Amino acid sequence: MQHRENSKRQYLKDKKIILYRVEHVNDAAGFATAKYTPVHAGQLWAYVRQLSAREFYAAQAAQRSEDMLFVVNWRADMSPDWLVRYRGVFYNITRVDTFEGYKQDLRLYAAKLAAQPGEGDLLPFEA
Repeated sequence: MQHRENSKRQYLKDKKIILYRVEHVNDAAGFATAKYTPVHAGQLWAYVRQLSAREFYAAQAAQRSEDMLFVVNWRADMSPDWLVRYRGVFYNITRVDTFEGYKQDLRLYAAKLAAQPGEGDLLPFEA
């Protein structure tokens, strides 16, 4: 008997995250550098957990590097090009799962960035 995940599952969103988008700006010497801008004011509530061994190896079989799962409320503007900051660590979003197109939650599968941005690379939120 196969286990099917229920789309009505409720996640306890008790962790705070910040979503960032990458912008390329020119520095004083004219070279393009990556800067990170929050896509929202403040922080978002999210359900956060590490992937299980089964999920981790399934991602590896598909040649994706994924470590964490973040579940956030629906956002129409969500992009897999964004980053998630959780407890000071940045994660690259590898895929966004809308689960059968329901506009309830978004599952963000992410991998830890090898080179973490410094505080000087972060720009303030602009409305």
